[in-house]
Order: sequence, then structure tokens, then C-alpha cells
Amino acid sequence: MPENILLKIIDRLGEKTLTEAERAYRRAAELSLVFREQDEAAKTLLEKRKKEEEERKKALEDRLSKIKDAVIFETEEEEPELLIEREELKVPFSARLVNVISDIFSKYSKAPASFFKDIQEDLYKANIIMPASKYIAFSFGISIIVGIGSAVLFSILLGSIIGNISGWLLGLVLGFPTFLFVLMFCKIYPRSKVKSRSDAFSRELPFALRHMATQLTSGSGLLETMRSVSQSDYGVLSEEFRRAIMEIERGATVEEAYERMNLRIDSPGLKKASRQIISTLRTGGNLANTLKIIAEEVATEMRMKLKDFIQMLNTFSMMYMFIVVVAPVLITTLIIAMGIAMGGLPMPPQMMWLLYIVFFGISLYMSFMVKRFEPKV
Repeated sequence: MPENILLKIIDRLGEKTLTEAERAYRRAAELSLVFREQDEAAKTLLEKRKKEEEERKKALEDRLSKIKDAVIFETEEEEPELLIEREELKVPFSARLVNVISDIFSKYSKAPASFFKDIQEDLYKANIIMPASKYIAFSFGISIIVGIGSAVLFSILLGSIIGNISGWLLGLVLGFPTFLFVLMFCKIYPRSKVKSRSDAFSRELPFALRHMATQLTSGSGLLETMRSVSQSDYGVLSEEFRRAIMEIERGATVEEAYERMNLRIDSPGLKKASRQIISTLRTGGNLANTLKIIAEEVATEMRMKLKDFIQMLNTFSMMYMFIVVVAPVLITTLIIAMGIAMGGLPMPPQMMWLLYIVFFGISLYMSFMVKRFEPKV
């Protein structure tokens, strides 16, 4: 089976008989499916948010009714429509590889579908332009390929080291955990990309808000200001603003565009800015000054996070120094001193190596935790 799959992959990658018209038709059909799935994902997310808002409003109304106050909140129903245009002059090798693997394993994509729950919404938030069924098929296929390849590699290595059939069998068994690891990585990858995009968006938000405030002060309109930000070099933020501009050009309102941006990006600063923009559009006001204030607040929060991280890092560095440097030296000195007094080491050398490996693992874990808590500013 692995040989047949490998031959199919090589055959598909080397196939040059498709015409440009066939490629364009296939890409158009795939994008059409992506747009429909992302439209459904946006509707599902908006319905969830609407339901959560209704529950919060109901709880608030119950509390206010006890003191005989009546508060009425009006919400507008939204029918999101998402159309994204992507111009692609050449199909890169990675895209062709994804197409080949997903085509080969497309008939097996229904089996792991339950494992990839809500993957359609995750793909929408991560801005991965790919149908959910294709992503599941590719994830399942690449997991099988990597699992089989690792099983063969482990079998060869362990067979040569151990030197009997048990090494080969152990190598084959290790291929299954590798398959599960790759499959799990493919599942969490869109969510991790959503978080990384949100962090990148938040880093550029203060500069973009100042940019918008300057444009508005000079007399530009909101749409013109958004288009200017989308054409600037703000990374993910400019990409999201381009996406919002396209949605507005397709018939969505400014409120709907910002609401969908909040679905894709988890940023408190964006939520605050979008509320002010929508409120200003409804009631009027000086939006430029408001955006400047929000930009300063977001920048101040980022500086406070960085200051707190530096203070934590000072304490953490002392712990790291003690665990990585001081503790191993003290233990080694103590063991040597006990060995001189007792006429021999109190523990075997293997135990010493094990202790050093434990300290090394603790140092790696502490480095990972420092990187994890580092503020994205």
C-alpha cells in the first residue's frame, strides 16, 4: 500500500496534461466551495454570539427587574456574506502537493470528520482558504505518510541498534504514535494560527489607530481611511482591513465588516475601537480624537504588560540560575565529598547522568515557559 500511494503521488506531481482551462475550472469550483463553507462558518459564529448576547441580556434584565428598571436592547439581525478574491498566477509546489494528497485520501476523509469538529469555523478564523473536507483529507493523508515513513525509519534504526526482530517490531509500533501526533497537530494548527494572527494584529493596532486618526483629521472619510490602512505595511492588520474593504464592496455594511473582523481576531483593543467606530457612525462625534485615545490606552496596556514581564523575568532568572547552575554544582560537590569520606561514590554514575538529564529537562521547560509568557508587543 505505501508503494502504491508513493507511485500515485509521483504520478500526480509529474502530470503535465491538464490544460489551463481545466485548472482554472477546478480552482474556481474549489473557491466556490470555500466561500460557501466560510459563509456558513460566519453565520454559525454570529448565531452563537447572538445567542450569548441574548443570554447576557436576559440575565441583566432579570436583575434590573428586581429594582423595577426597564432596559431594552435592540439588536440587528445579520446575514453575513463572505466573498474573498485571490489571484493566483502560478500554482506553487506546496499547493500541488496538497491537492495530490487530498485527492488521494478524499474518500477516507469521512472517517476522521468527527475528530475535526468545528474545523470549518477554525479555517474561517485562521483565513485558510481551503474547504473543510479537503483539509481533513490532507491532514489524514499527511499523517499516514509521516506515520509510515517514521515506522520504516525507526525500524531500520532500532533494528540495527538492537540487532534482532524485536527492534524492527518496536520501530513499526512507534509509527502509530507519530501518526496520532501529526493528526493532532493538523487539528490544532488552525487554532494556533488564529492566536498568532490575533497577537500580530494587536501589536500593530496602536500604530494603525493613530494612522486612522491622522487620516480622519485631514478630512478623509472612514472608508478611505480603512483603504489607506489596508494598503500600508501593518501585516495581519492590513490583511484584515483589505478583507473588510472587500466585504463592504460586496454589499456588507461597515458594522457587519467590523463584526466579522471581531469574529476572526481576538483583540480587546479591536473590540473597543470597533464599538466606538460603530457608535460614531450611528450618533456622530469626533472619531479622530476617540481613536487617538484608544491608541494611547492600547499602547499603555502593552507597556504595562512588558513592565510586568520584566519584573517577573528578574525573579525567574534567579530561579533559573539556581536550578541550572547552582543546584547541579552543589549536588556534584556533595556527592564527591561523600565519596571521599565513604571511600566510594554513594550512587552509581548512571544515577548522576539521570540527575543531569532531569536538570537539563527542567531548564528547557523553564525556557519554554518564559517564551510562552512573553508579551507580544
